[in-house]
Amino acid sequence: MSSRLDTCLEALRLLARSSELEATRLMTAELRVREFLAPAGSNRAVQRAALEELASAIDREAPFKPEGRASFWQGVMDFVDQQLVQLED
Repeated sequence: MSSRLDTCLEALRLLARSSELEATRLMTAELRVREFLAPAGSNRAVQRAALEELASAIDREAPFKPEGRASFWQGVMDFVDQQLVQLED
């Protein structure tokens, strides 16, 4: 899973540095997260593990988040957290 995780994180890093509007970057980030989850299919346990791994990786990015990009990363974490909550239903 780590190569998929690395690919997803790199895509998110590129989005964080993009000059696109934040709303556009966040929509694209959601697509990248969904692509990251796609191999898990409908297996909720695998989805949860992947999302938790992604959340941990995003947290490790924290020291490298420039002030102006922090809201993008927070938006991505909010989406990941929302996906985790939906798995609890």
